[in-house]
Amino acid sequence: MADRHMPSIFPECDQLKQVYDKCFTSFFQKFISPEYSHLSNTNPCEQLHESYRKCVEQHLEKNKLYDIDLEELRKEVLNTEHDRLKAQQEKRMDISGSSGPGVPIIQDSDAESRFNQLEQTLENFQENARQMGVIASDFTTRSQDPLNQRIHTLTSGLHELDRLKNQFMDVNIPLELLKYLDDGKNPQLYTKECLERTLAKNKEVNGKIECYKKFRTLLLKELGEEMPNDAVMYRSLRDRTGNSPARDVDTSLSG
Repeated sequence: MADRHMPSIFPECDQLKQVYDKCFTSFFQKFISPEYSHLSNTNPCEQLHESYRKCVEQHLEKNKLYDIDLEELRKEVLNTEHDRLKAQQEKRMDISGSSGPGVPIIQDSDAESRFNQLEQTLENFQENARQMGVIASDFTTRSQDPLNQRIHTLTSGLHELDRLKNQFMDVNIPLELLKYLDDGKNPQLYTKECLERTLAKNKEVNGKIECYKKFRTLLLKELGEEMPNDAVMYRSLRDRTGNSPARDVDTSLSG
């Protein structure tokens, strides 16, 4: 049975599209496999996609098919903020990689920007997934190329997230926070409740400290009334030992 495929919008680019589609279909199956190593493998379809994209762009500029605005296409699909962030990240990885294997060295000035970059990358990934869902829900003949581009961008986003992970090896996320996310709660509630529990615990400890202080004062008063000579000797010993509150309590209890 012959393989069926969606033809390109330009017959002149159809052969390039078929070759790229076959390559990408094969690569995508390997990409999502647990055995696939993102560090030691690259996208083998990168050059094929670039050749097919150039072919389509040339004919779009020449024929103005479907009244497609090529500049708008570049703005939405190519050279996006996601692509610029990826180029910056690769440049930083090349520089930090020269210092040896392991976690890349992050300068103090980049400590905050790495979180901003991760947030932006996740937002771009989410937006690409949303747009791909919109394209797939109303699929037409014209939708195949934009869908392929979105899938390609989505896999590139996954690859980039995998490369970013080494920058966050020093970040510890409480397991309780993941439970909040699974329950659909705002993660800010976790911070709020942690602070509330800490304040309650501090209040409890401070209450115990006050109780011990009152007990100490009352005990010294009772000892002074019942055993005045021993109380005077105790106070003398206490003053010689540096007037330590902890030693004061221990001595009074043992007396």
